Amino acid sequence: MMENNKIVYPSSISDNFKIGVTAMSSGLNDERGMIKLKNARNNFINKGFEIVETENVRKGAKLVSDKAENRANEFLELWQREDIPYIIVACGGEFLMETLPFLHQKKEVFLNSKVKWVQGFSDVSLLNFYLTTNYNFATIHANSFSSYAMIPWDKSLETPVDFVKSSTNELYQTNFKFYEKERDRTVGAECNPYNLTEKVEYKNLYQEKAVKFEGRLLGGCMDVLKVLLGTPMDNTRTFCNSFEEGIIWYLENCEMSVMDLKRTLWQMKMVGWFENAKGFIIGRTNVKDTIDDFSYEDALHDVLDDLNVPVIYDADFGHVAPQWTMINGAFAEFSFNDGCAELKQYFRG
Repeated sequence: MMENNKIVYPSSISDNFKIGVTAMSSGLNDERGMIKLKNARNNFINKGFEIVETENVRKGAKLVSDKAENRANEFLELWQREDIPYIIVACGGEFLMETLPFLHQKKEVFLNSKVKWVQGFSDVSLLNFYLTTNYNFATIHANSFSSYAMIPWDKSLETPVDFVKSSTNELYQTNFKFYEKERDRTVGAECNPYNLTEKVEYKNLYQEKAVKFEGRLLGGCMDVLKVLLGTPMDNTRTFCNSFEEGIIWYLENCEMSVMDLKRTLWQMKMVGWFENAKGFIIGRTNVKDTIDDFSYEDALHDVLDDLNVPVIYDADFGHVAPQWTMINGAFAEFSFNDGCAELKQYFRG
């Protein structure tokens, strides 16, 4: 039986507020990271913001910024500060999952504190997903702090910052025109604008020219979301089935092969994550290799066909820039028409 669940949205905030930055996964301690951190800080400061860093942002070893418990505690310190309404995680990484048990042990902190915006993607999408599915907090799937080193900012970087600053309760986005296939990886080049060379074209797995669907938006990077399966922090099935309007799943693949993609989607479906799905939006990826005669599209068909809902892929989010801003928990309306798309998100309880 479905319950009428409620999403909790942070209060609107004024200009010139403080932004908390913490490293829940990797840190920014190498040469490349320090350049990005310096530039991102300067860009925000020049726009009138004050940046509050936790100690772990400039640390790192063994692919993490600090011990898991320390990372969790530094995040909670920012969460409990009344003067910080917006937290942008420093960067992605590999092992944010280790922090979740420590956060889960301190549920009372989240239940007794004022809700604030948390932003990031990649490994950080696991933190966002946890906060939304366990506490009903709206969270922001968008670029992490290090991406804001870009000079000047791409429109996609402006969107979540402008959204948080505004008093509006809705966000409207249309597909970008071009995306970046390859990026200069030399030190310092990440501060350059995106290399937008490839035409954006959304694709419909079932070949319909036009399709529309609506529901609650939820998702992130599949590579890391899958680690929640079967853990005490996995409240996903209960969360999803508590909304009568159903769920729009937005999912993206960073590094998984087509075989692992199928295995991951299959496991998510088997534990009931997709029982209330109204549609899928799959982000762009550079991992589309066909193995023997098994393709990326085959993986999607094999797992999702019997759900009988729309599946759109090559969408504007994930590890191939630029990307849309996605609000976990927001009510959304998505429409696709002949390779183009638009997404409307609304604050509904």
